[in-house]
Amino acid sequence: MAIKIGDFVTCYSAGYWQLIDIKPHIAHEDYSSPYISYKKGDVLGQHAILKKAFTPKMKPRIEFDVNDFAYLKPVTGEIIDMINEYFENDPKYKEKFDKAPVKIRPSITNVWLDIPDEDAEKLQEVLGTLPEKFTIDEIASVAEEYLRHATRPPARYIPNLLAYPWDLNEKFDMLYHGWELKKN
Repeated sequence: MAIKIGDFVTCYSAGYWQLIDIKPHIAHEDYSSPYISYKKGDVLGQHAILKKAFTPKMKPRIEFDVNDFAYLKPVTGEIIDMINEYFENDPKYKEKFDKAPVKIRPSITNVWLDIPDEDAEKLQEVLGTLPEKFTIDEIASVAEEYLRHATRPPARYIPNLLAYPWDLNEKFDMLYHGWELKKN
């Protein structure tokens, strides 16, 4: 049975989830190990965007997650009947579930910077000049003098770069959509 958007599934995150979207999983860098290798741009699979409806014990709980599509399994007919019965008996929860806005946590890329406190404000101003979506190369072009202070942990500051793994440009570079400068 092929799984399609709107179906209820199980996955490695416990509970009963509805598949709400599918995004391509494309390599954004080359990788090689004795067991697997791929090139930047290779299709590695699919990301499944999921909305949780119920815990394994059929307690209502709305959450969102991203899983590898390969780990999804369709729920049994018995579970579908339980879900439909619950929604029929609690139309307010069904409406709340249907209208819940999608909230996916972004992936975070950390950069450890050992910069003086007085440079942190300047770095925030520089990062504030980035476009709405930007690549690591664009960060490097505006913040080159600060990136020279990149180090291994611990460091004084950690710029967290926010992205979704399926959001890539035409060269398959990760497109970041935000950043947070945290003091360590």
